[in-house]
Amino acid sequence: MSDGIHLTDYHNAVIDWITQNVDWLQAVQYYPEIQTELPAPCAFFGVEDWEMSESQPMNGMLAVDLNCKLMVVFGVIDPAYQLEVRNAAMALCIKLQDQRFGLPIEPVVLQGAEPDDFQPELDDYAVWSIRFMQTIEVGEDFYKPEGIIPTTVMVGYSPDIGTKNEDKYEQVVPSGLNTDN
Repeated sequence: MSDGIHLTDYHNAVIDWITQNVDWLQAVQYYPEIQTELPAPCAFFGVEDWEMSESQPMNGMLAVDLNCKLMVVFGVIDPAYQLEVRNAAMALCIKLQDQRFGLPIEPVVLQGAEPDDFQPELDDYAVWSIRFMQTIEVGEDFYKPEGIIPTTVMVGYSPDIGTKNEDKYEQVVPSGLNTDN
């Protein structure tokens, strides 16, 4: 058990994952706030909105379904830019499907991709939007254990118990078990 994901941490994890796993993108940024010419191809990531998830964790945290959008942006100089931006969007869909971005969250569920003509600041570029949903938990876990959490559990059976009989104990939970997942 752990505390929930903060939206800033989620944004950073997605941006970092895309930057590390999609080497043909020249830049990956948050929401498009264009002030200079873009280094295309590039991508913009944003959480559009969220809804309460149907399944709740019952531990004081709130599960929300994030509706996300990744915009892939290409320049229009190359005569094949329309084909290139579509191929890029498809390649990103393949990489994104079932991705967790290194976080203890539900995997990405792709919803679709289409040309994006609704960003006036990107009118000089070819833009496709990839829409996906991802469920995360936010807030604090009321039942999060305090103090040191054991990573190995051993059991002894009477009368062979105590420090003199530790070599007779049986391990019931493996060493190094990650209790956060």
